[in-house]
Parts: sequence; C-alpha cells; structure tokens
Amino acid sequence: MAQQQQHKAIQVECFSSGDPAAGCKVAMVSTPKPGAGQVLLKILCRPINPSDILCIQGMYADGPKNFPFVPGLEGMGVIEELGDGVTGFSSGQRVFHIFKEAGSWQEYAVASASEIIPIPDTISNEVAAQFFVNPWTVFGMLETLDVPKGEYVLQTAAGSVLGRMFIQLARHRGVKTINLVRRDEQKEELKAIGGDEVINFKTEDVVEEVKKITGGKLVYGAIDAVGGALTKVVCSSVRNQGTILCYGVLDEKPEAQVDVIDLIFRQVKVHGFHVVKWVESFGGPDEFGKIAATIFELIAKGVMAPLVGEKFPLDSTPEAIRKSLSIGRGGKVLLVNV
Repeated sequence: MAQQQQHKAIQVECFSSGDPAAGCKVAMVSTPKPGAGQVLLKILCRPINPSDILCIQGMYADGPKNFPFVPGLEGMGVIEELGDGVTGFSSGQRVFHIFKEAGSWQEYAVASASEIIPIPDTISNEVAAQFFVNPWTVFGMLETLDVPKGEYVLQTAAGSVLGRMFIQLARHRGVKTINLVRRDEQKEELKAIGGDEVINFKTEDVVEEVKKITGGKLVYGAIDAVGGALTKVVCSSVRNQGTILCYGVLDEKPEAQVDVIDLIFRQVKVHGFHVVKWVESFGGPDEFGKIAATIFELIAKGVMAPLVGEKFPLDSTPEAIRKSLSIGRGGKVLLVNV
C-alpha cells in the first residue's frame, strides 16, 4: 500500500491570550485528495491578519473551538490537482481562496472549485494573498456608510494596511478622510497617500480638531478598529444621526465606550461590521462575482494597494506572529513557502 502524502501545517493546540504564538506548532498532516467538484491547492502565500490572531487567542466568535486546528482565513496558491467534474480551471493556475474550514496556514488544502477565484496576471502573489479581508472590508464599509462626495469620514487605526487602503478608496470616491494615529511620524506618510487630515489622538483633542476641520458639522460617518475609550471620542466626532462601524478590537479589552447622550439625543448609531457577514447578505454568486471583479480592477489600477511587509516561512510562524503585532512593522506580514 502506497504511503499517503503528508504536508506541513501550523496547528493551534491551545488558546493563548498572552503570546498568541505559544499555542502554535509545526506539524505534518495527511494531504487530502480532491473529491468531485474540488481542487487540491498548493498554498503559496497567506497573510497574518488581526482576525487570525483573535482566532488563535480564542477571542474570535466564529472561530474554531476544537483542537488542533489550522488557522488562516485567506491565501493564494496554484491548483495542484483537479477533482472529477471540474472544468474551467487548469493545473498550475493561480487562484485565491477564502479558507472557511481548512485554514490557509498549511502547504496544501482542498477547496470547492466553485469557491476559488482566478488571479489576474497583473497581480503578484503577495498582493493576491491579501485579496479578501482588507480590500473587501474597506469596500464594504464605504458602501455601507454611503458617504457623499466632499464629506468627511473618520477612521481609527489609520496607519494600518487596511487604514491606508481606506484612504485610497475614499479619495477615489471623492470622500475626504480624517485619520487618527498614535505616532506623529505617521502623519506625513498618510498625507502622502491621500489622507486629508491626520490627528494624533494621544496628544491632540480629537473632537475639537474635527470641529475645526469640518466647520462644526462633524464627520458624516466613521469606522473604528480600536474600541475602548477611543470609540467614545469617535461617537462625539460624528454628526447627528451619523453611523460608526466597529470592525476591530485593537484595545486591550473587547469593549467599546460610548456617550449615551450621543446615542439618545443625537441619534448616533454604532454598528458592528464583519466582512463575511456582509458577503453572506448578498443576493447570490453573481453579486459576489461582480464585486470581486471590481476589487481586482481597483487593485490592478493601484487605486487600492495592499502593502506587502516581511515574509516568513511556515517554520518561522511564531516569529511572524510576533512581527505582525509589532508597532511600525510596515506592510502585511506574510507566511510563504520556501
């Protein structure tokens, strides 16, 4: 009997709220065979997203609860093998996949042929690997807020990879941005890519600055990736009946403070935004395909430019995780095959 092929995978053996890398180990697992309608993917590149870290820490509500599991929501690779009945794809073709079940932090995984997305030749592996979580979140939040041209939108965590793409797409749509950062050196960086205003929320009075910038109107809407006390500041910076979309929890505790006066008398609305839930609200695969084509085009034209950071092999995943959590790390940390 032929020995079954095995491949390298990162497995989470326990949740670790302190050092997320502590619960991860490199393991050898059996390589699956694609069934009917499936393909076997050789995964080449995957990002380390904040949602992946929350998943490893056991703080992601929809994350795995049984051990061990392989993390990683997104990634790209090439088709290694086609299952029975698969048409329209070829071996060696580059594709992107959202790994809802088998995580992307491994060398191989099977995927339904109906759920893989061909990658245009003009887009690199490193950029294609980041196709879903950040670009779709940016696109979805701007669609949801529906900010009119010429109005201001405010964002926290503006120096992140997502924050930079938010600036770029907002500018493309004619929407002005007010960007909150915690380090002065980020100000000129963000203005250079199109950020209209940048405020250091650690040293400046955000609400007063927003009033000056907007002539007292306050911002049309806002997005918040931080939570904690900063959400209260954001609430006070938004117009009457304005909306804040909370999409992250970078604060130490998964909490958000608000001023009840803003909620009751100014009717400010605070909602959660989750990109997968947003996609699940679509009317069908045609809508998904249309938006996917639009986002690929925006990336190819440089309207949104996912920032590529340091690359690590799977064997160095603990170091990669710690790098992804470091301040001023630059672009998105990637796990790659060597």
